[in-house]
Amino acid sequence: MALKTRAQTRLKAATKATASTAFTVPVDSWFRFLENQSAHEIALPVSLLFAILVRWCISLHGYSGMGNPPMFGDYEAQRHWMEIMTHLPPSKWYSYDLKYWGLDYPPLTAFQSWACGYIANLINPAWVALGRSRGIETQTSKLFMRATVLALDLAIYVPAVVLFFRLKLVSVSWAARQASIFTVLLQPCLLLIDHGHFQYNSVMLGFLMWAVYFAAREHYVAMAIAFCCALMFKQMALYYAPAIFFFLLAKCFQRRHGFVLFVKLGLAVIATFSVMLLPWIQSRSQLEQILVRVFPVARGLYEDKVANVWCAVNVAVKLRSIFETKDLLCLATATTSLAFAPSCIHLFIVVRRYAGKQPAETRANVLRLLNYSLVNSSLAFFLFSFQVHEKSILLPLAPALLLINDESWAVNWFVQVALFSMYPLLFKDGLNVPYAVLAVGWSVLRSCPVCPADKQTPRIVFVLQWLTTLAMVALHAAHAFVLPPKALPDIYVVLNVVFSCVMFVMFLVYFNYRQFTLLSRSSRENAQLGKQKSE
Repeated sequence: MALKTRAQTRLKAATKATASTAFTVPVDSWFRFLENQSAHEIALPVSLLFAILVRWCISLHGYSGMGNPPMFGDYEAQRHWMEIMTHLPPSKWYSYDLKYWGLDYPPLTAFQSWACGYIANLINPAWVALGRSRGIETQTSKLFMRATVLALDLAIYVPAVVLFFRLKLVSVSWAARQASIFTVLLQPCLLLIDHGHFQYNSVMLGFLMWAVYFAAREHYVAMAIAFCCALMFKQMALYYAPAIFFFLLAKCFQRRHGFVLFVKLGLAVIATFSVMLLPWIQSRSQLEQILVRVFPVARGLYEDKVANVWCAVNVAVKLRSIFETKDLLCLATATTSLAFAPSCIHLFIVVRRYAGKQPAETRANVLRLLNYSLVNSSLAFFLFSFQVHEKSILLPLAPALLLINDESWAVNWFVQVALFSMYPLLFKDGLNVPYAVLAVGWSVLRSCPVCPADKQTPRIVFVLQWLTTLAMVALHAAHAFVLPPKALPDIYVVLNVVFSCVMFVMFLVYFNYRQFTLLSRSSRENAQLGKQKSE
């Protein structure tokens, strides 16, 4: 018995030593230190408190449209919607004064604005006074608005992230789980857009996280409801729809109870949408108005400078001058479908094949496949779909971060490029300082180029990541110190778009490759593990 105990102790020590050598980036080292000090209970509270602190520090800086009348920006749009929902009936929510930030998000956003507006009206009616509060930017009103973003973030997004990385299917060490939670909660792109620029993307992405969590727990009806909530909060959640649809459809091909699941999913989706649309469900004209507002095709192929294929191609070929809007819509729909189809069809085939045979290892691989497909589907939409915004890169980033333990260097690199692609937007909002701090902070705490001891990163990737980092720094330096030619005033923004687009196309190819080779990689790893055990 004593010999067995000593052997177990040596094995545990060896495991710890091996794990400690694998953790090279500072955030991993920090949680390894807590583990060695048996300070497990403080890890999550410290991560949450630090995440809250960073969010609040960002909120002390500028936001979209600050002090810029008459339209201001996204901050005023969100506040104005609270004003509308508080004082007007639902029948007027999607038609009231459309020239001044008319509501153009699905009903769940309207309900969220109503709830926040109701609370604001109780605290200080001047914050949401109908017609008289436009452009209000008092310190107390800004404090309230920032607090609503933080509260919804903590209520929906944060719990889903924590629970996901605590799943048994996420088979990593305690330190790696904690490092993953810390990493996802401190992802700089989401923080700068929601708590800087000012939006509520964490609500939509939080519902997506819940959907993935329910998928892992095999609660497929709850998964469908969570995704419907994401879709009814922001229409951009359609980026995930192909992957979610093919995953759930494959689950309906189980040998037993497949048809029952299909019926349950259909009823759940219909019920969720019906509840969300209840105030307008008796008026066809109001439902059509919601559809027109939520999908504004007339706005064109894209707005502003966004790092997708159409904006990058526009540098050489002026598509909007050559084709009509309806033709561009068809082109975007076709190319988007072609881009996401391989990933989603592969997901369907594999999940259907394993339906009914669900050992833990298979379930873990199916969950990884779902996350890969979510990345590939949403990235395809970002690159090729109609009416894309700079902020939409947040959608492929969210499921990519759930793969942080499988694709460490790729996800870290992806975050760096995504953050860089949003710089023109953040620069306009006066968020230069938090942008720089978070960009450097992410590289120091998480990313591989500043961690030469990271043996897991392929050498060529290490070199390429350094080169792209230097290119981004060089472009920032040129923007700061070199005036653009008068004939090309947007040259730095255009270079940002082209560079980021090329990188995103590369990531789309890479993540598709990783999805298609996941099962073969898993088989090789199991074979190697079996060989080691036999030796």
